[in-house]
Amino acid sequence: MKRIAVLGAGNGGQTLGAHLSLMGHSVKLFEHPDFARTVEAINSKGGIELYGSIEGFARLELVTTSIKDAINGAEILYLVAPSFAQVPIMRMSIPYLEEGMKIILIPGNFGSLEILRILKEEAPGLDVTLAETDTLTYACRMDEPGKVNVWGYKKGLSIAALPGKRTGALIEVISDCFPIELRPADNVLEVAFSNLNMIVHCSTVLLNVGRIESTGGDFRFYTDGVTPSVGRLQEEMDRERIRIGRSYGMDLVRALDWIRSIYPVSGESMYELLSGNPIYARHGADAPKTVSHRYVTEDVPYLLVPVDCLGEASGLSSPVIRSVITLLSTVTEKDFLSEGRNLGKLGLEGLKPEEMMSIIRGERNSKGGRRQS
Repeated sequence: MKRIAVLGAGNGGQTLGAHLSLMGHSVKLFEHPDFARTVEAINSKGGIELYGSIEGFARLELVTTSIKDAINGAEILYLVAPSFAQVPIMRMSIPYLEEGMKIILIPGNFGSLEILRILKEEAPGLDVTLAETDTLTYACRMDEPGKVNVWGYKKGLSIAALPGKRTGALIEVISDCFPIELRPADNVLEVAFSNLNMIVHCSTVLLNVGRIESTGGDFRFYTDGVTPSVGRLQEEMDRERIRIGRSYGMDLVRALDWIRSIYPVSGESMYELLSGNPIYARHGADAPKTVSHRYVTEDVPYLLVPVDCLGEASGLSSPVIRSVITLLSTVTEKDFLSEGRNLGKLGLEGLKPEEMMSIIRGERNSKGGRRQS
């Protein structure tokens, strides 16, 4: 039995916390004080009910808005929160972090790099292991706080530690307290580049803007929203993603192959694979109600922007990805390129690709000196 803190009590956090508790682990669940009503509702029920692909009522050790109480005594911290919440939650956590803690971002979306930069500034000398996965564990929807419909879950997730040389040891520690298979990736850059939300979410919203605004999202996002033309845009964005990844020494899996590997689907195009996915098709209208949805406000600044910036740093342009960023910035009245996870926020500004990869793998620190461990 491991002592675990799950930070974030949205759909994914409640499901993970409850699932791990049902597996026999000691779990504390934290939610930001701004969402105290969620904590109150769960505590009033005495736990969390999961139904669907996972069945059971989980009684957690603690559900709280106190980050100190949640982290105290924990060996492993699973940060399951939207990308925009990762840094605020970690800043709240810093005074209570202890040497040797394992902090896993689910999903990471390049967040481990930004958090490492902050830890170097605000807690110099503290040795914790950061890591991130490529996506969420579950496809789920919260009916109400404390009750989650679990539609399904992935066959496995990719994970890497920061620095990358710690990945094997990290998986040894957490493999018995994670509900699905963890597949080691070479480094966190490879993991973040593998989050295909940037491909499937952003493009589908962009090409369905009129439909979203006129119907309030009254359509099936993948089943109805992904047409052959949408699929072609996704495939070109994917080619740019793979080309940029190759410039950093990464041999990334095509979106087509990845989707076939984790879902019970078959097809030769993104259109065929996404529109025919039974996990999503059977749940009725599930499209965003507005364009200012996390499919845009999270996936553009925290995924597409760093990919585009890393491409630029390696001398590669990504005209389709940049166009999607520009158009979605325009329709949401945001400046995602400056607000998102650019190289400055990742602590990689001014570095050559080989210097970035040396830091990410753990061969040197961001000051240029050699690491000792």
